[in-house]
Amino acid sequence: MIYKRDQLLKLDDYFSSLSARPGRGVYFYRIFYYNAEIAEFIGRYLDAARRCGVVLQGKIPNPDEKQLSYYTEMMGKSFSQELSFLTEALAKWLPRLNQKQRENVASSLSHTLEKMRNEGKSQDMIRNAYIKFMCWLYYKFERILHLLGTDTLPKILYEGTPGRYELDLFCILADAGCDILCLEYEGDGAYQRLDPKSERSLPYLPEKREAFPKEFSVEKLMKQKQKEQKISVIYNSRKVLVPRTNLWMAEDWNFAQESLKTQEDRGAQEGTFCNLFVRMAGVWDKLTYAQDLFHWKMELETRERSFFVIEDFSAPQNEEIRMVNAKNYTDAEQMIMDLATRLKSTGQEELDQQVRMAFVKQMTGKENAWEGNLNKQKNVAVYLICWFNRYFSKMFRGYHRGKIGTVVYFGCCRNQYEASFFRMLAWMPLDVVLLSPNAEAACCLEDERLWERRYRESLQMDHFPDTPSELNATTVAYHAEQELNGMMYQDTGMYRNRQYQKAEAVVLKTMCEEVGQLWDEELKYRPNFQVVQDKVLIPVLAAKICGVKNRDVDAYWKDVRRLCTADTLVITEPGWFQKGDNFMGETPRMISNGRIDRRKVRECRSYAYGILKDDVQNYILEKTEQLIQQRMIRGTFERGMEYRILAVALDLKKEVVRLIQQFDFTKKNPKVLVAAVNEKRFPAEDCIGLALLFLMGFDVALFVPTGYQVFEQNFSQVFWEEYQAGDYLYDLHVPNLRQEENGFSQIGGFFNRIFKRG
Repeated sequence: MIYKRDQLLKLDDYFSSLSARPGRGVYFYRIFYYNAEIAEFIGRYLDAARRCGVVLQGKIPNPDEKQLSYYTEMMGKSFSQELSFLTEALAKWLPRLNQKQRENVASSLSHTLEKMRNEGKSQDMIRNAYIKFMCWLYYKFERILHLLGTDTLPKILYEGTPGRYELDLFCILADAGCDILCLEYEGDGAYQRLDPKSERSLPYLPEKREAFPKEFSVEKLMKQKQKEQKISVIYNSRKVLVPRTNLWMAEDWNFAQESLKTQEDRGAQEGTFCNLFVRMAGVWDKLTYAQDLFHWKMELETRERSFFVIEDFSAPQNEEIRMVNAKNYTDAEQMIMDLATRLKSTGQEELDQQVRMAFVKQMTGKENAWEGNLNKQKNVAVYLICWFNRYFSKMFRGYHRGKIGTVVYFGCCRNQYEASFFRMLAWMPLDVVLLSPNAEAACCLEDERLWERRYRESLQMDHFPDTPSELNATTVAYHAEQELNGMMYQDTGMYRNRQYQKAEAVVLKTMCEEVGQLWDEELKYRPNFQVVQDKVLIPVLAAKICGVKNRDVDAYWKDVRRLCTADTLVITEPGWFQKGDNFMGETPRMISNGRIDRRKVRECRSYAYGILKDDVQNYILEKTEQLIQQRMIRGTFERGMEYRILAVALDLKKEVVRLIQQFDFTKKNPKVLVAAVNEKRFPAEDCIGLALLFLMGFDVALFVPTGYQVFEQNFSQVFWEEYQAGDYLYDLHVPNLRQEENGFSQIGGFFNRIFKRG
């Protein structure tokens, strides 16, 4: 068995067991971009590789004379590319391999040598490569080879860009059941010359990306971990949760929306918590800034989440410093271990362990410019302890696992003491938000975990708006046009044309009688219509109606016809949506880690949506990505269905694209009506199209007089409600549904007649 290379949905997938992976495959990725998530992941992967794998810092040296001599003594000089020879040789050279592992390694080794032969390599060159591979397997990897293909896969961490033979070896190990990660600090150019189509390993392309810091290395990371491990005896690591700071947020994050999410919605897993660490400089809207902050605070408190604002960030008082009782220390480790005990207890043992861990992380972190200056380190530690002891009861008021509080600093960090304090808080189960309405104010806080958003406009505000009276004071001086717009179009039920560019479809669960009543109603009048920040929550109808009431076919079609409005797509035969075959050769390079690379999509020659406004293009791609990530369509991330989904989305008919472009999220939404009257099943592309339009906010009505499941075979989860209208009838003829009688006065009556009792 050769293990296939799976695609990552998230970096954490590397740590899942083989049996828990959807494709039961291995991961072989290279990372050449850097961000806070990647830094945290590399640290965890390093731990896993040291525990159950191999860490390679730079090139693998060629076998020396002593190693080659031992190989010749044990194996002789005979060589053959035959699979039987390779299998027997591995049994003798690597006796700890079981039969399955031996067969896997031999098969992949044979494939690699055959590829070299096809490239024109001489028999001597192939034999030398074979001996090199055998020596490397024995001297570098023998201790982990017996773990190949087991449920807990061995892991290789390679620092640098692999050479030709190293890449061949890694492919052999991956094929046999081993995870591999390469760290390319200098970028991916050198690797691309070896494997220009990324057929042997995959690149990891994060949304937020930058170059690796010049000082970053596995050696420094190991030293950092050794330092932390030495001091970590002051807290119980088994009781400490791993912070997943900002890692669940998308590129277009909104801090208020994200902070309202529960830990479950953020994707927190066992042993972790998800917290915010963000800074907002300037204001997004002078008119609403104070109101937005006040409503955000009230909403958090309504959800029983603690909310604490720091404004007057004064230095520790003499009494606070005296209570810390710092001593004279001979080294940093001794100092940190002693001072950590001065952090006051929160009254919860697990939280106390988390606080101590955060203190250690901050005092040993690489961003500490005072490293080497013990007196400076002690001063910083004392400040951190004083401030924590001053504020902890308010920061953790009502805390329990799964419900974290929010700490707001309304201002800018003026020195490294203050910056260090908020870095430390970000290691704790707290959302840490820094707000500066003055866009020009300088803040000295820098951290790779910190996400920042800057706005051009500034506002003079001295205090966080805690009361309604403060809101009134901040809006008096605004100019008349802004005020009028706020009065007319905010929280009034009145909306400008195309006021919003973002929307989320929400299934409107109804009695079937209500479907007809709501079919032609504007969205803003439907139940559960909401506008949250800059996104519209669209209540969408999705119904599958099976059977024919009283077996009255004429009345049935007459009533169906009444639903076919000018903005309704009418589908009467399978194969209505285009397959997107023109894009199938391109889509694999457009999707990485479950996300669509929009730049590559727009660069595609066949891409036809470039004439649309940017927000419409983004909306189509956003909903396509959502459909992929929800795995609604069967085969997504298993049989490459994600590529077909994108291909179909990029090849929508002109009439569909025009309806999407015309769609105003606060008015009437477009619709799809399908009449399925026989045994013909609707292919995957039709089901993809229906699901995609539903996510975009289209109403969907499926009329299936036969009651057959002609759509369900393509769905892992359906999005519609199913209703039984009457007896099942077969082989009906679909009449012309686009006749004159398109009035809606009796739409509600249609559904009432279908379900009329008696």
